[in-house]
Amino acid sequence: MLYAQILQVVLQPGTAQQVAELFRTEVGPVLKQQPGYATSRFLTNTHTNRCLAVMLWESEAHRAAAETSEELQRALAHLQPHFDGTPTIDHYELAVQV
Repeated sequence: MLYAQILQVVLQPGTAQQVAELFRTEVGPVLKQQPGYATSRFLTNTHTNRCLAVMLWESEAHRAAAETSEELQRALAHLQPHFDGTPTIDHYELAVQV
């Protein structure tokens, strides 16, 4: 079973592509170094200026450890100047993958 951390936030208008590139270049490499990291997806909606980051982990313990990783938090901070509001973070278990 995989465990998900879902980050949702409204972006400043016109920054979706820039934020996606920052996720790829700044956050992605750090995620890949985290123990138990499985995969991630970064989705954007340019009509609503919203983004959704889905990060999957091999265990709940790995997900929880990543949330306290200073290196990962520094990488995620590169995205923050482009947020237009406070992100929400939720946790899920991956029930089905097709």
